Amino acid sequence: MPLCCFPSEDPLDCKSIRLCLLALAITAAPALCADFTRDAVPGKWIAPLVPEQLPPLKYPAYFTNFEKAKQQVWTGRYKLALQSLYSIKPTDKGSDPASYASLKAQALAALGRNDEALAVLSDPAVSDTPQVQIDRAVLLSDMGKTTDGIALLKDHLRAHPDSIRAHYELGRMSELVDDFATAKDAYGWFVAPPQDYLTQWQTRGERIFQHAEDATFAGLSLDRWATLNDKYEIIPDLNQTLLDFFVKSYDVIDREYWPAHVAAARFYLSHDDASNAEEELKAALKQNSNGIQALDLMGKIAVDHYDFDTADAVVDAIRTESPQSITAELVETRNLLRQRQPKEAALVVRKVLDREPDLIEARGLLAATEALQLHDDATKQLLADVDKAAPTDANAYYEVAEQLAAMRQYPRAATMYQVAIERAPWWSNARNGLGLLYTQSGDEDLARVTLDAAHKVDPFDVETTNYLRLLDTMKGYAHKESAHFIVVYDDKNDPLIGEYFNDYMESIYPAITGEYRTEPKVKTIIEVFPTHDAFSVRTTGSPWIGTVGASTGRIIALTTPRKGEGTWKAFNWAQVLRHEFTHTVTLAATDNRISHWMTEGLAVYEEHSPLQWAWVPMMYHAVTKDELFDMDQLTWMFVRPKKPADRQMAYAESFWVCTYIENTYGHEAILKMLAEFKLGGLQKDVFPKILGRTQDEFFTEFKGWCAQQVASWGYDEASTKKYDELVDKGESLIGAKKYQDAVTVWEEIGKLRPMDEQPHKRLAGLYLLPAVNEPEKAIDHLKILHLLDVRDNRYAKRISGLYRDIGDYQNAQAWGLQAVYIDPYDMNAHRLLEQACEKAGDAAGLQREQRVIPELQAWLDGQKKP
Repeated sequence: MPLCCFPSEDPLDCKSIRLCLLALAITAAPALCADFTRDAVPGKWIAPLVPEQLPPLKYPAYFTNFEKAKQQVWTGRYKLALQSLYSIKPTDKGSDPASYASLKAQALAALGRNDEALAVLSDPAVSDTPQVQIDRAVLLSDMGKTTDGIALLKDHLRAHPDSIRAHYELGRMSELVDDFATAKDAYGWFVAPPQDYLTQWQTRGERIFQHAEDATFAGLSLDRWATLNDKYEIIPDLNQTLLDFFVKSYDVIDREYWPAHVAAARFYLSHDDASNAEEELKAALKQNSNGIQALDLMGKIAVDHYDFDTADAVVDAIRTESPQSITAELVETRNLLRQRQPKEAALVVRKVLDREPDLIEARGLLAATEALQLHDDATKQLLADVDKAAPTDANAYYEVAEQLAAMRQYPRAATMYQVAIERAPWWSNARNGLGLLYTQSGDEDLARVTLDAAHKVDPFDVETTNYLRLLDTMKGYAHKESAHFIVVYDDKNDPLIGEYFNDYMESIYPAITGEYRTEPKVKTIIEVFPTHDAFSVRTTGSPWIGTVGASTGRIIALTTPRKGEGTWKAFNWAQVLRHEFTHTVTLAATDNRISHWMTEGLAVYEEHSPLQWAWVPMMYHAVTKDELFDMDQLTWMFVRPKKPADRQMAYAESFWVCTYIENTYGHEAILKMLAEFKLGGLQKDVFPKILGRTQDEFFTEFKGWCAQQVASWGYDEASTKKYDELVDKGESLIGAKKYQDAVTVWEEIGKLRPMDEQPHKRLAGLYLLPAVNEPEKAIDHLKILHLLDVRDNRYAKRISGLYRDIGDYQNAQAWGLQAVYIDPYDMNAHRLLEQACEKAGDAAGLQREQRVIPELQAWLDGQKKP
């Protein structure tokens, strides 16, 4: 993911789902077992026997006992249903042997008791009935015996050729074993005469189905038929038509049919629409809180959005019902991989493979754990083993590609994506992944070709469509190239970007690259977007991200530093670019393997600014209340903060960690840590190797250093009392126009509270009053105020004017340029800079301002509304 400056929350709201799942994890623990852990004796003996602690169901008066058991299974009360079934005979009223066996097997399978479920479905008394045949085939596939399941389905379809569910399951299972010819035939049945459900739906709608289950399976099948046969590009509005199969299933045909919500969620996710998928899953979980398919999808969404707490809650919710669930193991594996814990992930996924050695998804994830540890030989061998078992499989390569891409291992990930695309050219996910990877690595021509191909496969993918629209817009952008940078910008909306950006970046290039002894191998591309929405799409694929700048390595994206509609107003673009270019360099120094907290901490460190005003009370509170993030937590507070202030706190703390390492261990220690990360070293190993301290030992020392820093800040009770008294006195003296006396008091306040903004403001104003008239001292305070206000150029302009007035034209010019750096479209700042350049004898600077000012005036005139 991109590294951002000034970010805020992820737009996807998983909070409500997380709370729901955490509540489920709590309520699912039976009261009888409250004193036992799930995995310990005697808890592990008792828990499987105790019914789910869910609200009691209300049954219609006419329900038979069997119908009550069906309702219990339908709403996720599987243990309760089994207890009910023990008291029911297969021949009781409302039941029959096949239905009884199917319901019992469904409850057993949901609890992970697959062998028992298979025994029930294999009973000769029911095994040849249509419903049981399909159930057994699905269960066999779930147990890793997909070939057996396919054979059973083919036998079933010879006797029951009109079975909607059997045709769907045959197609699905055939895809699992890479038999796409059979899959296409199975799905093709749904558009073949006489059923031709697509045409019938387009003319008659949901009236063609009596049961929501049939409509849902038909919709799922038609989606796969369209995908495998490139029909989305050809048939108008096919996306909405197929979505209607699911919506009408749960909204018109049967409002209780929650699997249609899961199908709709799966459909949305296939088009990169996680927000709508989340809503569908919430609806499904509301009706069946233990629905494993819904939980599985929710877990994958959570992992994709770095929401580790929700993913953990999903795993716990699944294991509450099915302690040995492979689905839970796979979600946990993905969660650990996303948290950069490949060794721990490998331990989990190996347990899956011990039970199901042929599971391709697990094999792919195991290969990913090796790839993230730079074990290329092991990765290659694992993928070769997959190739022997499934020579045309694309899934394992896709799994590895996704994990490498998340770690910004661009060339290695691209190779894996390309294999997946070659093997499954109809699979839009692999093309989208590769196309988005190219946008991050700066290969935008390749991105265009790849995303165009992805769009042909799936014209309705949200992120792909957004990127292609943006790439179309960017064709008209101007390019300005210098020795080490290419600046891309909209010269119609932002005509001044090219006048300043390249020169500034070249001026800082030697310092940043020299500091980390690394020069990027290719020119860094800086893309400046005229609106914040366009910048957000470039960064995330969606029209919102709470930041103004982001780096993916070679690419630095920036929203325009301009006031106006659709922008984030003016900001210190030079400081932001210095921050983002530090990311570019530290990523290059480590082959994109640096810990997130460290690249952020070093980027803030290179801004050469004091601790931001807003960070001071946060850090003071965290240090004094022992609430600093430990070294394992720190990275994830950037990615998935738990409280609104956590991300800003992570910036401040990371800055201090890097400052502490620099001051205590020296800059060489920083460089050695970067070198270890480049070699694939894990953070827990790098600390003791380079610093001679475990992470915990380092963190303890760091906390002691932090305590020393805040001790002199003046926020303790006694200092606060004195501060309040002095502020009252200082304000009174200003009111009485006793300015010299006020200066003395406010200087004392500044010493008492050195990290407080207010003394600097008061003293700057006082020193500028004619009665005091000490402009040099005023400048000292104005400089501090400027450094800590990235959105207001008034301090820089005032400093420039003061230097001009005392005849220091070099500094007047430097600070005039700082004013332009914050707001390039401020005419007064340009006039001030022009005057300073002239007085300083800077012919080149003067010539630039004399060129820019008329251009700016024309632009300003063009912005005026008629």
